[in-house]
Amino acid sequence: MPMIIESSQEAATNADVLNGTRLATAPHDGVLTLYLQASDNDATNNYTATVQLPGGDNPISNVRVPCGNTSGLAGVLDDRTAMITEHAIQQGGQVLLSVTETGDAELTWRAVFRYR
Repeated sequence: MPMIIESSQEAATNADVLNGTRLATAPHDGVLTLYLQASDNDATNNYTATVQLPGGDNPISNVRVPCGNTSGLAGVLDDRTAMITEHAIQQGGQVLLSVTETGDAELTWRAVFRYR
């Protein structure tokens, strides 16, 4: 199954993480898997995430992103502790992934789009 993978890190609030990537608009019908992991997740340093699907649904709204066991390992995604979500997307659909930083945290993300 072909796929498109995008990934990066955020060090500040970003209202449209996928903007400017090959996944800003779904190139085919497929499934988008999002992996999110923060460097911190306490009361003063954390990230929250919101996902808005093309139809306007918000399956994730202002949810805290887990930090897992990656402290001091910038850019590492641990699939045992990362937030992982999957969404069926039709061709031309736009998924809005927004992340909000509180304090001094970093966020690592990966988006994997699988299609036929």
